[in-house]
Amino acid sequence: MTSQQPFTPDDAYCVYCHAVAAGPCATCGALCCGECVELVMGLTVQRAVCRSCLEKGRRPAGAWTARQIVWACAAVLIALGVVGFILLRA
Repeated sequence: MTSQQPFTPDDAYCVYCHAVAAGPCATCGALCCGECVELVMGLTVQRAVCRSCLEKGRRPAGAWTARQIVWACAAVLIALGVVGFILLRA
């Protein structure tokens, strides 16, 4: 009777090209090598996103779009205007 042993790979491999993986995609979590990802700038850090997610238009949760940046700047300007108005009236 032969006993079955579980398969344990030597390294983690990229799901796209089967090279040694560098880490997971920031969006879907698939293991990818450095050639199969693109760096996407989040608010403060860059994140590696696989090309499959980029083609589908998916971004990591921390990535800001141009529209979000414009709205955040507008909110800050409005808040500064309100504070300035209150200080001038006092």
